[in-house]
Amino acid sequence: MGNFIERRLEALIGHLVQASVRHRWLVIAAMLCATVAAAGYTVRHVAINTDTADMLSAELPWRKAYAAYKEAFPYFADTLVVVVDARTPDLARESATALARALAADDAHFDDVFDPASTPFFRREQLLYLDPARLEGLLDDLAGAQALLARLADDPGLNGFLTLLDDVAAHGDDAPARLDTVLGSVTAAVDGFLAGDPVPMSWQRLVAGADEPGATRVVFTAQPRLDYTSLLPAATAIEALRATAARLGLDPAHGVTVRLTGGAALGYDELRSVMSGAEQAGLLSLVMVALCLVLGLRSLSLVAATLLALVAGLSFTACFATLAVGTLNMISVAFAVLYVGLGVDFAIHVCLRYRELCNGRSQRDALLGATRHVGVSLALCALTTAIGFLAFLPTSYRGVAELGLISGVGIVIGLVISLSLLPAVLDVLPAPRPPAPSRTAHLLERVADPRRKHHVLGIAAMAALLAAAALPFARFDYNPLHLNDPAAESVRTFQDLDQDGAMYSIAMVAPDEAAADTLATRLRALPEVGGVTTPDDLVPGDQDTKLDLIDTLRLTLGSVPVARPASPLDARAVATSLARVAGDLRAAPGDTARRQAAAALAMALDRVRTHLTTLDTSTAASWLAALQDKLLHHFPAQLDQLADALDAQPFAFDDLPAALRARWKTADGRARLDITPAADLDDNTNLARFVAAVRSITGPSATGTPVINIEASRAVTTAFYEAFGAAGVLIAALLYVILRRIGEVVIVLTPLLLAGLLTTAITVVADVPFNFANIIALPLLLGIGVDSALHIMHRYKTTGEDDVSLLASSSARAVLFSALTTAASFGNLATSPHAGTASMGVMLTIGLTMTLLCTLIVLPALLRRYVQPTGSLT
Repeated sequence: MGNFIERRLEALIGHLVQASVRHRWLVIAAMLCATVAAAGYTVRHVAINTDTADMLSAELPWRKAYAAYKEAFPYFADTLVVVVDARTPDLARESATALARALAADDAHFDDVFDPASTPFFRREQLLYLDPARLEGLLDDLAGAQALLARLADDPGLNGFLTLLDDVAAHGDDAPARLDTVLGSVTAAVDGFLAGDPVPMSWQRLVAGADEPGATRVVFTAQPRLDYTSLLPAATAIEALRATAARLGLDPAHGVTVRLTGGAALGYDELRSVMSGAEQAGLLSLVMVALCLVLGLRSLSLVAATLLALVAGLSFTACFATLAVGTLNMISVAFAVLYVGLGVDFAIHVCLRYRELCNGRSQRDALLGATRHVGVSLALCALTTAIGFLAFLPTSYRGVAELGLISGVGIVIGLVISLSLLPAVLDVLPAPRPPAPSRTAHLLERVADPRRKHHVLGIAAMAALLAAAALPFARFDYNPLHLNDPAAESVRTFQDLDQDGAMYSIAMVAPDEAAADTLATRLRALPEVGGVTTPDDLVPGDQDTKLDLIDTLRLTLGSVPVARPASPLDARAVATSLARVAGDLRAAPGDTARRQAAAALAMALDRVRTHLTTLDTSTAASWLAALQDKLLHHFPAQLDQLADALDAQPFAFDDLPAALRARWKTADGRARLDITPAADLDDNTNLARFVAAVRSITGPSATGTPVINIEASRAVTTAFYEAFGAAGVLIAALLYVILRRIGEVVIVLTPLLLAGLLTTAITVVADVPFNFANIIALPLLLGIGVDSALHIMHRYKTTGEDDVSLLASSSARAVLFSALTTAASFGNLATSPHAGTASMGVMLTIGLTMTLLCTLIVLPALLRRYVQPTGSLT
């Protein structure tokens, strides 16, 4: 059966090559026209879907659970988390409010902006969210600041402020206690103003004392309009947001930093880092591939023919991908990577065998002899590799299933190109010179000396045992965040926000609030759970106690004064006031700390007056207005916020803003639970334990980032197990049909298995776990491993044709330079800023090296030990 198939393949290949050579100019012209047409069609019609969620089957249970969750609560998918940090709490709140309002008005780029803290409801009810002890302390601070606020409200400008400071100096020990803080803050603000610092003084700190935790940070969310037909779906919205922030002056120069994270920002930064890495590696890859081809083929005509065949095959494969799939995803676009790695392999084998046979033969005879000799092995390699790729079709990993379809057909296209266009081009180009003796082959022959075959096999067996011992330690990194550039803003901001695990929470939808409360009670008892939030938790407890405290303060303060317009500024009058206030401050009574603070402020005011006297009238007016803004910019807003907070009223869940209620409870009464971890989920072990513990209570309906990460990794690894298992069985069956001996099938597959073991062991030692990115390298390594072994087996069994030793033959050189070309093309991806791409480059480099060593050293030893050149087992 095997000989019959080989003879039929040999006859078919012979007819194809002879026809191509006979009509070489027609073949070349037709192929070039078809290549251009295919490329044009691809450019016009290909689309790319960058939504990574679509790479896995929508029929998976956990994807259905997430889809149901998104349908109930559509506000948490593909969001931008906007983080506004400022030097003062006042500036943070003002900046975030201005930015959120501007984004909400930009409905061309944003569907929704959610900033609940800026709503009138939370401005009024904010004090009820404090615990009673903290609220009581805050109310004491507010009572102490009452006199300060009342005095300044009559003239909330520089004139009124200087009058207040003069009153402080005059009254000495009778001044309000909070004014000690004012003196130090004003001194720092004045010194900062003179040094060119534009950030206004914080009145929230003066009124409320120390900052609440996180007071200088405001976080809100925005849902951008995404364009999945673009390589960067969120780019337009993110650029619009950054432009808006710049227009509002929200930058470090003004004391504000705006950062982005969330799903949309993480995806944006990830794609940018992937593209950046590809651009960096592109030129280097081109140079290194060309260098490898020149060194391997040693003929410009062979290099030119190889590159032409490669471009044509890639164009046809891309056209097929466009026709068969239409919209590529972030995995299936890697077909180009796989085609270059395997397509060039066919051309190299043809070219090197052709060059080898040019010694003593005519050009046409050498070409026909080369294709006849390697054509059958190329066809078998193409068939086995295509089987390996097509085995991914039935799996639930849609991204790799599409990649398998495209690459499987692409391999067949590459074979046809290598046996039609390539011979036609080689026939019209000058014949290459016969090869010179290879130092590389001589070195390999010394290592794999037939007399040392037992030593080689013994060492290989020991290496296999050691590598097998490392298999239990191989791991899959569940966290897709680890694939991104660790220096990317979205990644660093995500990690910054995740200090309490809030960014890695699990979501659950309960039938109603009662069921949500029951689940929450059970979940809070789990040691893996740090906290559970339900709709009831949005309504603070002890409202009556807190309202009594607020009512007491309201009675103490009376009505909160409303800031009146500031009086006009006159440079001479201000200078006079500055001198008077500075003098009074120096003479002010009080304890040592107050006298020192007053003296420091007096010196600062003297510096202001000195500088003011150097300015002309118009400049002095604008300069004083800037000083007034520096000291009192936030004062009116602080009065308004205090007035709102003292108007707090009791409320229930139904009184919350509609936008907030919709994020916790559906119209039909279903309630959302937010479950945060107790441990750091950046650790994969903690992640798995957290998900398992929560699902032991909630069942499969729990969803969210931790669940998706775990289930996606399981789906991916299951898909690869299934595909590689099916591919292994099918390839082994095909090899048995061709080789007709189980022993030879085992010999062909043994180096591949050994290379897989060694690759896995090295990744364990080097701490390079498998992940969603580098696992794509495995089909390429499978294809190269099977192809290489078949080529060496075929050459060994046909060594009677010439006296060239096995490792000095064109087949061994082709295996070597095919692997080197692939490594040169993709190994430098290890330098990419995208961690996933870099790990793919590392995985390919390790795998190719191990595959090459096992094919060129271990396989010859196996063949010489167990197989005669005639094909019979010894």
